[in-house]
Amino acid sequence: MKPNEIEISHHDKVLFPDTGITKRELADYYARIAQRLLLYAKGRPLTLRAFPEGIGEEGFFNKHAPDHFPDFIRRIEVPTRDAGREAALMSSADEAADLVYFAGQNVIEIHAALSTEADLEKPDQLIVDFDPSDDDFDKVRRVALGFCELLDSLALNAFWKTTGSRGFHAHIPIRPERDFSTVKGWAKALARKLHDEMPAETTLEQRKDKRGDRVFIDVLRNDYGQTAVLPYSVRAREGAPVAMPIRADELEDGDLLPDRYTLKNVFQRLGQIEDPWRHFKRRRIGAKRLAEAVS
Repeated sequence: MKPNEIEISHHDKVLFPDTGITKRELADYYARIAQRLLLYAKGRPLTLRAFPEGIGEEGFFNKHAPDHFPDFIRRIEVPTRDAGREAALMSSADEAADLVYFAGQNVIEIHAALSTEADLEKPDQLIVDFDPSDDDFDKVRRVALGFCELLDSLALNAFWKTTGSRGFHAHIPIRPERDFSTVKGWAKALARKLHDEMPAETTLEQRKDKRGDRVFIDVLRNDYGQTAVLPYSVRAREGAPVAMPIRADELEDGDLLPDRYTLKNVFQRLGQIEDPWRHFKRRRIGAKRLAEAVS
């Protein structure tokens, strides 16, 4: 049985110098948000981003579960695609205690695979990332709204979240029936359709120096071994912003920024609205339907 109380060493250590948020406050947040966050974390290999000296210093990513993690942090064995390399043992999170332990290890950000241990080769969601090239965030909102219109025309729907960083993520829940290569092909087709409709405002160019001031429609996360920041994860940025699920109509709000929701105001928002992602699993669509829609 996992401990209900996990001792947090150096609990008064300040992880966010600009706001004075401490390790204890981070752990308290993850304990309180666990019921929601774990819906999207359970059974998934996790990549953890830790900042031992706070966000003012360089952090690092842990794709492998560190050897010093206790046994109650369950590992998921993830086969590698690289010849001669052993499978990775990656951390998972099943209970609030796991998230609290991560915070005690200075983990601020939690990123998850797009597939579960039930079948690591077949993703259960498709992600499109809208990444700005400049500070004109209204343009990002316009492109995201354009994607909503495109999906409507294809009888598809996405679940949106602010990333807590620079842009938006659109998640399309799918049944895990096809491999990553197939799903990435569908994502590329959607990106191409949107770019064809909004060529002046969007780009599919991977090289940053060739994007100009256009919004990059990024589908690169739809690959085996790639991850995306979990809904409700804190981000290692000033103000402790949180990756926040939003309704599609909130994209019309001119005051919406990717870092609008923070560790300090998350629960105020959650007390005022219904969960925009409450039907996420129920809205999964099959491979045949998605293939037909994007063809």
